[in-house]
This record gives sequence, structure tokens and C-alpha cells, in this order.
Amino acid sequence: MFGGFVDMVEHLTGIEDFFIKRITGEWPTVNPAKGYFLTAPGRVNLIGEHVDYSNCPVLPIAVDKHILAYVVPMDTPTVQVADLHIANGSIRFTFTPDPPPGYAIPSYQTGHWGNYIKAAIHQLLQEKLPVDGLVAGSSTTGTGCKVWDKGFSMVFSSTIPQAAGMSSSSALVVLSAIAFLEVNHIPYETVEQRLILADICRRAEMYVGTRGGGMDQAAIIMGKENYATKISFNPLSADLIPFGQDCAIVVTHSTIEAPKTRAMMEAYNRRSIECSLAAAIVSKVFEIDHGISSLEYIGDLTPAKTGFPTSRLDELVAGIFHEDPYSPEEIAWLLGIPVASMKTRYCRMRDGSQFPIPPEGFKLYQRFFHVWNEWKRVEESLVLIEQGQLDQFGKLMDASHASCRDYHEVSCPQLDTLTEIARTNGAMGSRLTGAGFGGCAVSLVAPDKLESFIQDILSKYYGEYLHMKESEARQYVFVVKPSAGAGRYQVPF
Repeated sequence: MFGGFVDMVEHLTGIEDFFIKRITGEWPTVNPAKGYFLTAPGRVNLIGEHVDYSNCPVLPIAVDKHILAYVVPMDTPTVQVADLHIANGSIRFTFTPDPPPGYAIPSYQTGHWGNYIKAAIHQLLQEKLPVDGLVAGSSTTGTGCKVWDKGFSMVFSSTIPQAAGMSSSSALVVLSAIAFLEVNHIPYETVEQRLILADICRRAEMYVGTRGGGMDQAAIIMGKENYATKISFNPLSADLIPFGQDCAIVVTHSTIEAPKTRAMMEAYNRRSIECSLAAAIVSKVFEIDHGISSLEYIGDLTPAKTGFPTSRLDELVAGIFHEDPYSPEEIAWLLGIPVASMKTRYCRMRDGSQFPIPPEGFKLYQRFFHVWNEWKRVEESLVLIEQGQLDQFGKLMDASHASCRDYHEVSCPQLDTLTEIARTNGAMGSRLTGAGFGGCAVSLVAPDKLESFIQDILSKYYGEYLHMKESEARQYVFVVKPSAGAGRYQVPF
């Protein structure tokens, strides 16, 4: 959804009325007086695209486009949720408070928004948390586990564009998770608790069939106003980087939506699988040539884990892959395992299905090249941002987009055109943001050029390229600011 409903009603004293009216109309027996507001922001990734599932660092911001929800605790294991803007858009399901092994909440059809709510509830039930909740290394089994005996009623409204690469679905997972924590009296406010929650929410999205990394969930949970967040993995950590005071962050939608249909998830999951296969081959080479056997992800190729400086690692990985796609047979031969074992280990999905082998083979060189060099761009970006060299950071954003286009192949003609128009009309840097295949671009613009930049984008991309009227196009262009992460929300009066 586009539009500014939440942005508009936040300035009204009667905001609760919009939500309470829907709750009492949808579920007459629910007492809205027991409720409270929760919020979860969208996120925009500044740089570090498609590298989180390789355990390489990323640099996103939580943004001031968000989901706002009114949540009322229930004394039964029932969850019922309605979209404020859809007259008949409600769901209802029950869960088992102390589920047995193998328990699963049945999903809706692929692409249904209710699956993201179920994903959060399902995963928290699976975690078998102890009674003291989110504690490092606390997942347990048997007696002493937390019993999730309370559900909730929730009505939500969102200003995060859907299918746009701004993590509207992950925001809904996070929002549902914190609602479940709130009604079951589990705190999540410390940094440690929030990092644990972010990792739980990452695993939760496997419920909908996505083999992703943990960037989206961590950005949404760990965000802070006026800061970008460097998110690192294995172990998960979040470092706050001051950002956004000396530039405008402009998000522009290509108008090509990228919904998480089965086909789109296959395209996304293929790249995750290709990166896993590339990492496995690199690990095999390092084991044979250097006696190093502890590498699982591309992100494990660090001086600390290998004993080699970064410059030497560049030399060692340079000749591992050929540019032609790899067949399953060649990959299995390189790994020294049967083809069937390779497919089971690397191409098996959560539901037990086999990922379809691409007819042309797996593009391991291209995927490794992108991830390896994107990782470097993230690290270089941190130095440039600290030094205030935003114009040089912008050039790295441009290089990131080119790599996403040419090596990871997640761009599209509209995003390429949009970012090129942005660069030639004042942006310091412009790149796709999010999973790609459509969705949004993010551009850095000097504050004194912001007004003319937006007008040029409206005129040259939406007008000349898409033949769209300016009055219609304005909904696709918005300036965002680094925002606080998910949690309780106090409505201003």
C-alpha cells in the first residue's frame, strides 16, 4: 500500500478511535481498553545487498515508514488480526501453548500476508524459551519452558510500500513477534534481548519459504533515530553509525512490484543456494591447500579465521571459479560427494522439497564475485561515512548497483533507468535497495539539491520514461530519515 494514512492520523487526537472502531466492529467481545500501540518500521539498505545470507556485514537504516498496530491481549491461545484498510481483511487462528515436537501451525496459501504473522508465532513456539525469556543460549527443551498461553487481537495500518524492497513483510513478522512477547510478558528491551529476537525473527521467515539472511529483522529491531546500523553476523551484532544529518535520503519506487510469489522466492533462494555452494567449494579448496576446515560461509573468509591478511585472501580466491555456470555433477565432483548428497545438503528446502536445478547451471563465479566485493564496499563505506566523504560513499553505492545488476542479476531495466537518471540529476549515489527484481532505489542527495532532484525524477523518470502524470507519480517518491526500531508506541496528543 502507498499513501500516508498513518502519517496523517498521528497528528489527530482521536487516532485510537480509528483502531478501536475496527476492533469492536470485527470482534465485539474484545475489550479495547486493555490495548496499546506497537510499531515496526520498514528498512532501507544503504549498501551491502544480498550478502547477509553469506554472513557478510550490511549497512541499513530503519525508516520513518512503519506499521502501526493496536494490540489487545487475549486469555486464550488465539490470534486474530485485521488490516485497518481492508473491510474483510481479517484472519484468525489458534495455537498450542506448549507444543510437542514437530508441531506446526498450518500456513495459508503462498503469498498470503497472514503467513508472516503465523511465522512469528510458529517460531517463538518452536524456540522452547525458558521461563525467563530471551536469554543468550537459552533455547531449551522439556520442563521449565515458557508456556505461551495468551494470544492477541490486533488491527494494523502500514505506510511501508509493499513489494518494494523496504521489508514490509519482515516488519509484519517483527510486529507480530513483539505483540506475542508483550501479551505473554516477555521483555525484549535490552540490546542482548533484541539481538536474540532478531535472530528468532530471521528463522521465522523460513516458515514462508525464504532462505534469507538476518539483515531485515535486525535493522527493524535494532534501528535508532539518526543512525544507520552496521549489522554483522556470526555472531550477530549491531553497531550504530551516525547518519543522515548531512544528506537527504530519497527513496523512489520503480513501480515494478516484487511480491514474494513462489517464482520470486525461487529467484531469491537460488542466489542464496549459489552462495552456499560457492562457500562450500572455497572451503574445500582451503581445506586441501591450507588445512583450514572451519569455513562455512563466504563471510568466514576473514584474517581471524584463516590466518591470511585480506590482500592475500584476495589472491587466494581469485582463481577458484570459472565464469561458466556449474552443473550439479561438477559441483559434486569438486566437493567430493555424490550428486544426490549435494542436492540434499544444499538444495533442500524447509518443506522438504527439492529446489529446481537451473537449466543453465549455477552461476557460482558471478555470485561469489558480487558478495566478496560488496563486502569490501561495506567496509570502505564505514570509513568514508566517518570521514564525512559522502560523495565518495555515493560512488560505492553506484558500484554496488552495477554489481547487483551484472553479477547478482537482481536489478531490472526500470531500476537501472531510475538510478541512472538519479545520478545524472544530482544524486551523490543511487542504487537498488532490498531484494531487487523491482521495488525501490535509494539515492543520497545534498540538502540544497533536494527540491530540484525530486522534480527532475518526477519529470524524467515518471513523466518521460513511464508517461505518468506528476500528481500520480508523487506517491512513489519520498524522503526518509533513520528511525527508531520496533516496540511500544506512544501516540502524540
